[in-house]
Amino acid sequence: MKNAALAAIFVLLSGCSQTTDFSLIPVSNDGTRWGYINRKGEYVINPQFEDADFFNDGLAKIKSGDGKTGYINKKGEYVIPATYKSGTAFSNGLAFVVADGGLPTCIDKKGNTKFVLNVARYVSAFNEGMAIFANENGEYGFVDKNGNIVVNPQYDMALPFDGGFARVGQKGDAGFIDRTGKITVNMQFKAIGNFSEGKASFSDGKQWGYININGAYAINPQFDDAGKYSQGLAAIKQGRSYGYIDKNGKLLINPQFDQASYFSDGLAAVQSAGKYGYINKKGKYEINTQFEFGGEFYKGVALVRNADKWGFINKKGQYVANPQFNHIKYDTYADARPQFVESDYYDTSEFIKKFFDKEAGNTFDGVNAATTLEALSDHPTYGEGLNARNEHFSEYNARIPITNEIYVNNVRFHFSTPIYTWTVNDYRRRQEFNFDATPVAIVYQLSLNGKAYEKQGAVFNAVKTEIERRQGQPMRSMEQGRELYGLFQDAGSLSFALDASNHTLYVAFNGAYLASLFQ
Repeated sequence: MKNAALAAIFVLLSGCSQTTDFSLIPVSNDGTRWGYINRKGEYVINPQFEDADFFNDGLAKIKSGDGKTGYINKKGEYVIPATYKSGTAFSNGLAFVVADGGLPTCIDKKGNTKFVLNVARYVSAFNEGMAIFANENGEYGFVDKNGNIVVNPQYDMALPFDGGFARVGQKGDAGFIDRTGKITVNMQFKAIGNFSEGKASFSDGKQWGYININGAYAINPQFDDAGKYSQGLAAIKQGRSYGYIDKNGKLLINPQFDQASYFSDGLAAVQSAGKYGYINKKGKYEINTQFEFGGEFYKGVALVRNADKWGFINKKGQYVANPQFNHIKYDTYADARPQFVESDYYDTSEFIKKFFDKEAGNTFDGVNAATTLEALSDHPTYGEGLNARNEHFSEYNARIPITNEIYVNNVRFHFSTPIYTWTVNDYRRRQEFNFDATPVAIVYQLSLNGKAYEKQGAVFNAVKTEIERRQGQPMRSMEQGRELYGLFQDAGSLSFALDASNHTLYVAFNGAYLASLFQ
């Protein structure tokens, strides 16, 4: 995305989705199969997914064994089948999904399409009824739940709405807009956090302070770092240590910690000497430093890590679930970034038309089962450029443009009978060509550039779809885990094989011969 440097300045808490449910936690012990546990460490949904996210709006986004995205309920049952290439979390009853070769599509919780966002290359989950999207130029705007573009794409960076305001950035500076797109705080800060309890942290490029919702200084810049307000306190950094201030900027807990989180359930996780513990709002330890990591409390339970294993503790520091899990999702507890999906659409219509205009009945590219080597040597495209690579292959090895971004890089003609034999005459070894030999297949090696290369999946999905449309039957997968498809027909009809991973298309006049190449 455009302006990665600006993206990096949004370093403070951006806030989780308002609908995120932390009662079930995605976990995995082998890193390949994910399931869900409750906050007692008990499995509620057994490990079975390639990946799993937190529940939002009652549904969780998962990846099935074949890498496809779908959505499940809290019983582990599919509500929306895993058929998509990617998807966002649900929020406000909606999510964006992207099918193979498709555009970002907004669906409801029954999987029904609400609208298609064809102007977006990237789009995020909804937050407060608004979703961030970016166009092909990397400019960010916002779309509402009805598909209306409320804020035209114009910003170098944008983060989700929180409390009615969204952070946006241009040319290295950041400010706020409201839900109508009106700038409420001018873009004048080098970094800003979300508003929380009426204040937002900001950086002037040297130090951190806080502004009110009008953009006026509430606490002058004087800190080396500053976090969001929570339960009346905010973590700040002075020198190398973190402490806490009240809403007036008064220091209540002296800087003494290596790391400090925000308060939740009356406690805050802090790190000292490499270990995490929990303090109360007076700065007194309620749970001594002892953990490799400590997350925020949620409904009286916090996620912790010890000996590289994850478990849960209560507010007394007692384990309610012993450390036993190797992998656990905890990003949402902290500084959740917008979750974007990328459009997989690429306009292949020009390429498909130009390439498949080569087909005419059982003839392709002016060649069919009756075309002789002699006739092929007079072909208007290949003609004099053909070279016999061996007795069964003749090759044309020059670039042929199809569109501005897609080329045929190499064409090879297969023959089942030898196209030449060697003879010795006057002590010289010479090739005697069989100009009556006829080809059994043509192999096209495609070269993709620019956006076509970025969207190669869409390109080859379009090739596969066009073959199936023209032939009236599906191509079958020939090898698990590899994008290799075949459609083999009797003599008199064209046969095809598509090796998408190697950008190769086979067109054959003899289906049995083509099938034999992949046995």
